[in-house]
Amino acid sequence: MHLAKPSWLAHLDDKGQRTSIFSIHVHPDGTRIATGGLDNKIKLWSTIPIIDGSKARDPNFPTLLCTLGLHNGSVLCVRWSNRDGRYLASGSDDQLLLIWEWDKSTEAWAGQSIFGSGEQNIENWKPVRRLTGHQSDVVDLAWSRDNTYLASCGLDNLVFIWDGRKFEKLHKLDAHQGFVKGVTWDPVGEYLATESDDKTVKVWRTSDWKVQAEISEPYTSSPTTTFYRRLSWSPDGSHVATANGAQGPVPIAAIFNRNDWRPDVSLVGHDSAIEVVSFNPVIFMIPESDDADPDSASVGSVCAVGSQDHSISVWVTRNARPLFVCQKPFDHSVLDLAWSPDGTHLYACSYDGTVVVLQFLNNEFGTRLSMEEHDKILAKYGFVPKDPIILENTTQLAMEGTLAITNKTSSSGRIAALMSGNQELPPPPTVIISEDKINYGPPSSAPSQMTSENSNTIKSSSVSGQVAQQKPGVSNGPVPMEIENAMASGSSGSTNTQTQQNITLTKDGKKRIQPQFLRGLTSSPGTPLRPPMPVPMPMPTDNVGTPAINGNLSNTSIFSQSQQQSVSLDKASNLDAPSRALPAGGIPAILIGNKRKESFASEIAAQSNKRQSFSKSRADSVIETEGYVLRSGLVPPSVTMSQVRLASHKVKDYLAKDRLDGATLKLECFNNNAKGPSQISCTRGKVVVWIDYVPSSIILLTGHSQFSAVACEDGSLFVYSSAGRRLLPVIMLESAASFLEICREYLLCITQTGLIYIWDLRNLKAIVSSVSTAPILQAATILSDDFHSTVSIISACVRPNGIPLLVTSINEAWCYHLDMKTWVRVYDPRYSTLDPSNSETSEVIGGSILASLESMARQRGGNIGSLAYLRHSGGKDTQGKAHVIGHLENQLVSSEMVNSPTEYKRLLFAYAQQLADEGAEFRLHELCMELLGPVNGQDSLINNNQTRSNWDPFIMGMSKRQLLKEILPILASNRALQRHVTEYGDALKKILKID
Repeated sequence: MHLAKPSWLAHLDDKGQRTSIFSIHVHPDGTRIATGGLDNKIKLWSTIPIIDGSKARDPNFPTLLCTLGLHNGSVLCVRWSNRDGRYLASGSDDQLLLIWEWDKSTEAWAGQSIFGSGEQNIENWKPVRRLTGHQSDVVDLAWSRDNTYLASCGLDNLVFIWDGRKFEKLHKLDAHQGFVKGVTWDPVGEYLATESDDKTVKVWRTSDWKVQAEISEPYTSSPTTTFYRRLSWSPDGSHVATANGAQGPVPIAAIFNRNDWRPDVSLVGHDSAIEVVSFNPVIFMIPESDDADPDSASVGSVCAVGSQDHSISVWVTRNARPLFVCQKPFDHSVLDLAWSPDGTHLYACSYDGTVVVLQFLNNEFGTRLSMEEHDKILAKYGFVPKDPIILENTTQLAMEGTLAITNKTSSSGRIAALMSGNQELPPPPTVIISEDKINYGPPSSAPSQMTSENSNTIKSSSVSGQVAQQKPGVSNGPVPMEIENAMASGSSGSTNTQTQQNITLTKDGKKRIQPQFLRGLTSSPGTPLRPPMPVPMPMPTDNVGTPAINGNLSNTSIFSQSQQQSVSLDKASNLDAPSRALPAGGIPAILIGNKRKESFASEIAAQSNKRQSFSKSRADSVIETEGYVLRSGLVPPSVTMSQVRLASHKVKDYLAKDRLDGATLKLECFNNNAKGPSQISCTRGKVVVWIDYVPSSIILLTGHSQFSAVACEDGSLFVYSSAGRRLLPVIMLESAASFLEICREYLLCITQTGLIYIWDLRNLKAIVSSVSTAPILQAATILSDDFHSTVSIISACVRPNGIPLLVTSINEAWCYHLDMKTWVRVYDPRYSTLDPSNSETSEVIGGSILASLESMARQRGGNIGSLAYLRHSGGKDTQGKAHVIGHLENQLVSSEMVNSPTEYKRLLFAYAQQLADEGAEFRLHELCMELLGPVNGQDSLINNNQTRSNWDPFIMGMSKRQLLKEILPILASNRALQRHVTEYGDALKKILKID
């Protein structure tokens, strides 16, 4: 064994003094190491001058490869990803995780000096992800063996699990009651182990992220003064070595086995608390003694221990004494240990700012096992190695290279905006539906959910361990008690109750008897039905469809500009309360529905129980059971109440719409309270463009530089040209308008009775005429799971292609398919965050309609993300995979429906990646043929009976074949699909040559 302590390897402060080095790690190829220090920097060093001293004395040979200085606090941990070492993860006391990648495609930083220092970069490492969520120092990191997961732990008592490829936050583990200071992965991939200042080690199952075992016995008397509790899993998967154990006053490194999770081995010998333990990644055939027969050797592991006594010890399994002890090579505590991939070098760093390297001979530990033998040992615990797929052609290799370059290019622009110091992530585009928020109960004190934890929080002290407290979330409380009682009394009516009549005397002595409501809508058998009396019910205005014209929408809103301006000077209440009264003549469907013997709520509960029992019976086999009765086609009462009368607007003395042309064009109206005509004027700056008068009071107005429209309280609608000329006679609607919006030449109107109209003002024809919104409200009522809740439309707009987009009070978004003549749901809040292309750490691109809908849903709260757990339900969960793919397919066609090409392209790439990951050949085959299209009048170069004869080579202005060309490298990420990639790549080349 040889010891080296390079003096040139250091982190220096502004005065040139050494600062502490908290972490060290070796690249999987063994050619470089990374160190993180108190100077807020990460430094990458070449290992060649460390191993070969002559290179260190050569001034032309580089020792420092790169300095990374984007953290705003001390760098407490650095870890390379396994196998290829593509990524470097770093954690700091600025509460951030940064993911770095070597950019070999450019030499932009190579040879340049780091700002504020004379250091030069030989290699160009750039940040590709910025991960937030921790509320205090991030002290340890660990990659799983196959890089599927990245685990981080910190002084906020939390452990986060991140996706190892897309770096999305997957899970939060919060069972520890103290600072979590160490984390390690089972090489089999079945468990994760963490160690905390609550004096426990917890073993977590990766299948459901629950605690498999909790070990506390060796740590009850351990001190809490250590910087870390860095533990390590043995390479054969059988044992876990832990730090900072104690047997009375004696510090130990406790080792417990995988079978019963008992600490059956203790490494004793250090004088102070143990900071870190690290297993050699290589499994050795270790002889019992130096003179023993090599055939008698047994499989063993090597473990290194670093302590606060400034010493390092190296242990071999089955030996009671350490193989080697390095007494006090440092002047302070040993903080981190790292083995080289071949197991011959041990790197150690200390609080004193120095690094020591222990170099062992090749046969000093024993004979190394090959990777095949290593995998066989892990197989007894369930490890299944992935079979390597042989490369069949150079096209596949070229596609893989293209994919790598594309990934770097796509992330560079986003990261450049994110990495300016500790700048917060720009907020996603939001859509504010209404500023009139009414709280109907006390705010909830429940902690905020996972989505809010991924934002930047206030930095807490790293020394005292003060953890930033999470702000409680605020949600709307329950409906007031008086409303609940009124609803209950109004909905019941099966029994008659005596009521006291109110009798008053008029001035002339006559009696006046006030009529009383005697019974509800329901009727007992044999009793003739009577016309029900209207009973107005107080309802919260926030749930009845406040039109978006009174809300100030953001510039990135999905709605039209006319919807983004303030309409009135008084924002307190522009809408009256909705009426629960039935329309004139009644609704026969409700009367028929009242003949049902059981209440609707009890029927739904019974159906739910049948569904649950049926689902349980299908867990093992398919069993024929008695079918449950589906919901009838009757319109539910709550839908009828919303449908009969949407919120009506109050008549204001003055209404205005500014910046119709994006500048100075303004539309104003003045209502005459004396029942005279109302004035409409259009001005540009101080110049009046045109003036008109209408006989009724105006309640809504909209417009832009080409067209304008106003809606009156009597149901009349007036349409104007840019010069103020009436383009049509007065349009008479069946009721007053509740929504009025315009986009380009398309005018949208929704009446108070729930009928929607869309007109093409340029060609003077109807696009949508008298289409009921009842299906939307009925579907929303089913989803709301609240029989008494009033679900309504809260926002509406028309897209540039003439398609209406409506949002309900439970955050659903709907479009009307003009060709299919039916409503389609383009956003379902239950699947929020299920889209793998939407990372919580990523910036939402402006103009992304579906992303804006999700942002709006998050602001309003409700049934958000209730099915998102399916995304990370485990690799063996077929249902979870099917839900993710199905959701992506739905979002893909929805983006086409709402005419959002940016989102369509993003979703297409995510869909292709998901199909490639799952190896879904049939779906990929169909997708590629749809994008490839026919050639020379033929269906396709590849036989396809499902290719449509009216194939369009473009979708939303994008070439389908160009999209196919761009997704082929994504499909090439799975080498099992390389034949399909080659087949379609060749077909695409032939088409381009023909064209």
